[in-house]
Amino acid sequence: MRTVDEKVKYNQGQKTPFSYGYLWGVKAYRKYPKADKAERKRILAEIDDYSKDAKNGKGRSRECAKGFMCGVRDAANERKTRVKNGKE
Repeated sequence: MRTVDEKVKYNQGQKTPFSYGYLWGVKAYRKYPKADKAERKRILAEIDDYSKDAKNGKGRSRECAKGFMCGVRDAANERKTRVKNGKE
C-alpha cells in the first residue's frame, strides 16, 4: 500500500484534472486541524461542493472533484491509522 505522500508525489508529476484535485484535497484536509473557525467552515463548504460535483458534474470539473474527494479520503484514512496505532 502506498502512503499519501507517495501518491502526492506521483500526482505532482501528472498534469490531469484528477491529479490537481487530489493535491488540493490532501492539502485541504491537512490544513483543517490548524485552521481557524472561518477557514474550517470554508474547507467544509469546499468539500461539500466538490462532493456534489463528483456525483453530478460533467467533464474535467467532475474529474477534478473526484480527485479532490480521493485526496481527502486518503488523508483521512492515513490519519485514522496513525491515531489507531497511537502515533498521534
